[in-house]
Formats: sequence, structure tokens, C-alpha cells
Amino acid sequence: AEIDREAFPSTGMRARGLVTAARVLAGCRQQVTTASGGWLGIAGALRLDPPTTATGCSWSHDTKRYVSRWPFPKSGGVEGFPDQYMRSIKKRVVPTRSHEAPAAETGVFYGNMPDIGVERHLRGLSEETKTALGTILDIEHADTDVTLPSMREIDDEETEFQTLKAERKLALADEQAKTKAARVSIRDEYGRSGATGKRKTAIARVTIWPGIGDMSCNKLHLDDAFPDIDHRGWMIKPFLVTNTMGLFDVKAIVTGGGKSGQAQAVRHGIAKALQLYEPAFRPSLKKAGMLTRDNRIVERKKPGLKKARKAFQWVKR
Repeated sequence: AEIDREAFPSTGMRARGLVTAARVLAGCRQQVTTASGGWLGIAGALRLDPPTTATGCSWSHDTKRYVSRWPFPKSGGVEGFPDQYMRSIKKRVVPTRSHEAPAAETGVFYGNMPDIGVERHLRGLSEETKTALGTILDIEHADTDVTLPSMREIDDEETEFQTLKAERKLALADEQAKTKAARVSIRDEYGRSGATGKRKTAIARVTIWPGIGDMSCNKLHLDDAFPDIDHRGWMIKPFLVTNTMGLFDVKAIVTGGGKSGQAQAVRHGIAKALQLYEPAFRPSLKKAGMLTRDNRIVERKKPGLKKARKAFQWVKR
């Protein structure tokens, strides 16, 4: 192959690139002839025997069609030379950089040896921390009259502590059992149980006995005494908790407070009366919080204020 040096005046191209390009093109059965002039250079002089190159790209003998298919220059300043051949040239010309480390001689070590033992644990610690650790080690290894107990003694102490804890738990369970056994049903000669319930300023005296579920308050039926369904729901909740709905009749006398306070006072009285009638009802009632007296009341009005804490509007003049 002959190369036209006038068409390619670049020194670097003449020095190595064109020679390697000629070798690549010759290997691909491509003929390089003297350039006919123009800026295309080698691209204008290409004549291919087969219709397809080794890379699978179809090349045309027409220079215009070739230029439209391969817009030049694209190869970093090499005019009229496709990028694919430049990449192929670079792979063959540019030496491959090797990152392999040189072989070490026998008995010679390169780099720093890893920390071992105490040095590995002290890595990254400040001098102050290292000094504190050294002090602790000195104290632990110092001669002293104090002797540490053996593992058997420590296990015995732990076992003794667990034994005492179990004994206290059993004692508490026995005490609770005795208290539960001390609770007995409290009923009158007619089989009735009564209790007093309170809420806010309302006080309710409630009496229950086995029946069909009739309830009266201040000699009025429950629906007439408490028209609000929410208030009636509060009153029958103790029966729902103990699963005794419709098994007791209730008579309540309520004084003081409003409808809300009276309904909650009746509920408190029914819960206490059920506990007196059958102590087995106490756990479920206590868990529901119905045996506790709610001591929240309205805070009294203060002199000089409009209400308990609300003040009158302040006017400067």
C-alpha cells in the first residue's frame, strides 16, 4: 500500500498512525491507493473488493454517499479516517497499562504489617483513652488484700437471690388469696345488696336483687328518668362487663347534680352492689375501672374572676 504524504501532512499521522492504518486495512483486504486529492484523503481512495468489510459495514464507491454515511472528521483531528479504524489502531499501537505489582523478592515485605494483639485494639484511640486503659490495667493487676469470689460463690448468691424472689412472690400470692377468701357476699334477709355511688355532686343509693332486669330511678322508669340513650348506656355497662344483663332488678334514689352526673353515680353504685352480691365479679369490674370513685368536680369560682380561672376583659382606662 502506498500513502500520499501530501494529503496527510500531520507528523504524528505519518510517524505511526498511517503505517498501522495500512496494516489494519491490508488485513481487512482493503486497498489503499494514491489519494486523488481533496480533504477526504484515504477515504476518497478506498476501493473494496468485497461489498462488506470485516466489521460488517457496507462501503460505497461513491465519495458523496461515503461522506454522508461517515461524517468526518470525528477521530480527534484525523481527517477522512473512520472512528472504528482509529479505535482499532489505538488498541494495537497504544501499549496496555499494567497495574500488576512487581514480584516481591524472597524475604522482602512491602507495605505496613497489620496490627496484632493489643495494638489492633488500641488503633484509633486517643492518648487520653490509652492512658485511662493503662490505669485500669494497673489497678486490676495491683497487689491487694481484696479477693474476688469464685464463680461457684457467685452462682450460689444468684441462686439465693432467685429463691428469695420466688418466696416473696409466693407470699404475695397467698396474701391475695386470703384477701379474696375474706370477701364474702353481703346480702340482706331478702337477698338484696345495696351500695352508694357518687359522681361530681350527685349521690345515688342503689339496691339490686335477682329479677328480670327492671330498672327504676327516683320511682321513674329508666327511659323516663334518663331520656338520653348515652346516659342509659352508662348505667347498664356493669351488667355488660359481668355478663349479667337481665338477671337483676335495680332501684336507685339519686340526689344532686345533673343528668350526666346522676347516670354515672348510678353506674358506680351498681358496680359496687354487684361486687357485694358476688365477690367473683370484682376482677372484671375493677379492670374496667368502675369501682373507682371519679373525684373530678367543677372548680369553684374565684372572687374577682368571671369563672374559676377566666378573667374579665381588661381595659386600661
